[in-house]
Amino acid sequence: MNNEDFVKNIIEVVREESITDSVEDLIDPPGRKPSSEDIELSSWFNQLDDTDREKLIEVVKRAVDTSIFGLFAVLDGVRTIESDTNKGKLELFYKKDENSILLNNPKEVYLHDIFNKQIRG
Repeated sequence: MNNEDFVKNIIEVVREESITDSVEDLIDPPGRKPSSEDIELSSWFNQLDDTDREKLIEVVKRAVDTSIFGLFAVLDGVRTIESDTNKGKLELFYKKDENSILLNNPKEVYLHDIFNKQIRG
């Protein structure tokens, strides 16, 4: 697996599932006893007309994309998670059998740039 494969898999497994799950939870809250907040949001969502539902789904997609982009920016080291001047760095390795590859290699294309390219085409 290389960095492009990793991002592609995150898009399929995390992005798409997060969007689908969020929308499905709005349509029909999960669980035997959904919270009153979940029921209220579902009632509100289900009374929206098709245009407003599509706009809200687009907002959900953008929120998920912004979150994933931010996480990749942190993994790439371009968005810091430490406030002191002596900052560490994150290294994301994919290991399989005896092989190991650094997925967020600063000498290669950033994960957040790969993500943007893959979702924006």
